[in-house]
Amino acid sequence: MQKYDVVLLVDASLSETNRKEVVSDFEKLIKKNIVQQDDIGLQQLAYNLGNKAWNDKAYMYSYCIEAEAEDLDMIKKNVLYNKAIKRYFIFKMNKTADFVTFKKVNDELNAVIEGWDAKKLWQKVSFFSEKKNEKYISRKSVTMLKKYITRFGNIKPREYTHNSVGTQKKLKTIILRARELGLLAYTK
Repeated sequence: MQKYDVVLLVDASLSETNRKEVVSDFEKLIKKNIVQQDDIGLQQLAYNLGNKAWNDKAYMYSYCIEAEAEDLDMIKKNVLYNKAIKRYFIFKMNKTADFVTFKKVNDELNAVIEGWDAKKLWQKVSFFSEKKNEKYISRKSVTMLKKYITRFGNIKPREYTHNSVGTQKKLKTIILRARELGLLAYTK
């Protein structure tokens, strides 16, 4: 079985009872496959979902599941026509990848970033070169990802970030996923 990260963006205009009902129906659907879950909560998105100007907030739910291809087809069929779910994403995870919660990552990052700003400009050492910092290459660590984007919205090149090739590729895919979810803007 393969590990997947399933992300739901639920309409923020729903009442709390309707939203909980939609989420519980989805959880019943994947109940046997859930390894971990993360209720991220109401998020201000970087852009509008759809053609309405007020449609820039959504409740985010993230699930780590172990599933086969048939299970994914069933999930897609049931989520596709649900009007309450604005968007859904299914990301394939590596076998070694850990599922991290939004609150835990951001609490740890606030402490790490304070010490990181004191870094000297002439030091050419990547933040992710230390093993303990590799867990922050996640779409949930938005504050960290913003440090790797230029003021125009481009991803900073390796010459400035001093990342290894593999780390830079991971960072690029994570930034693209965060943009798809609406956590980061495509342009500023």
